[in-house]
Amino acid sequence: NDNSTNVVEIFVNRGVDRVPLSSTSDGSNAVAKAGDIVTLAGVPDTIQVGDTLTSSENPINQPLETPPLNPPTLSVDFGANNGPLAGKEGSIVTASRIRSRLFDETDNNVTLTVSKSESDSDKTVVFGRGELQIGILVEQMRREGYEFIVSPPRIMTFICKESGDKLEPFEEVTIDVDSIYSGTCVNALTGIRKGVLMSMSDSDDGKSRLVFEIPSRGLLGFGSEIATLTKGSAIVNHCFVENRKYAGLLGDGLDKGKLVSNDSGKATLYALSSIAERGTLFVAPGDVVYPGMVIGESSRPGDLEVNPVRAKATSNVRTVNKDAKLFIPPPKLFSVEEYIGYMSEDEIIEVTPESV
Repeated sequence: NDNSTNVVEIFVNRGVDRVPLSSTSDGSNAVAKAGDIVTLAGVPDTIQVGDTLTSSENPINQPLETPPLNPPTLSVDFGANNGPLAGKEGSIVTASRIRSRLFDETDNNVTLTVSKSESDSDKTVVFGRGELQIGILVEQMRREGYEFIVSPPRIMTFICKESGDKLEPFEEVTIDVDSIYSGTCVNALTGIRKGVLMSMSDSDDGKSRLVFEIPSRGLLGFGSEIATLTKGSAIVNHCFVENRKYAGLLGDGLDKGKLVSNDSGKATLYALSSIAERGTLFVAPGDVVYPGMVIGESSRPGDLEVNPVRAKATSNVRTVNKDAKLFIPPPKLFSVEEYIGYMSEDEIIEVTPESV
């Protein structure tokens, strides 16, 4: 048609080299076959995923049909850091620079959608297909020197125009795991997470394949949980199925109680040794904490304020018995995507180049 354009050059991958299709070192023409990875040079800005490339000498009349991309299932807000560590560790801190970086990401990652927030002009909304995809983006920006905050994930919901029902995304989850853990996987997904077991099959090598259908919000935080329950032997894949009627509230047990710091400073071994008896710690002695920071998970429902910087009182009175040596278990460490799936609705993640 009149809007057709030509690319400058096409390269085909041969090992670690890129060979132009026009010619090779021995004077012969390189050929790209089905399954080869090719690179285009001089691509126009109008080209998009799903477009058909054809020869200008022998063009085809109809473009190839392209399956549609799966829609995003959740969204998070990115904004300038306004927490206690604001401006101390990052070199790129303004909301405009953060927004520009997020819009630039959509040029290379077509599965991400970015828009300005309607409720807060300083925040940018990112739509993705799971906490892992958002976590990778956060980690990339953190390593580039950006400093920002991330809101809790929100699952995409819709109102059906015909019935007026509230709809939410459902996904198909396939788990390949050792047969001895198949029951554990079933209990983890079909209970409070509202999943439904669709099929189950066993193989001769002691493996089981389980297929579930589950609301997307039921998968938040599931990755780290299933890795712990199956000792890292589970392989989990999930893909979007369709939007269905809202499945109702998830069961109790997904929202954990938190240990929240009420003071600022460096955490002390003396204070953490007593706090460790109340739950699981996320910080180690010497880590910097501040009021409102989540430093652990409580063993009981509800949040508990604690003082992790409390030091032992000193005096000049000698005692016959020596102080018992203090020991605490190592802190539980999270990746960025695990933080996104773990955080509650009233929490945010403060991201800097040096800490999360």
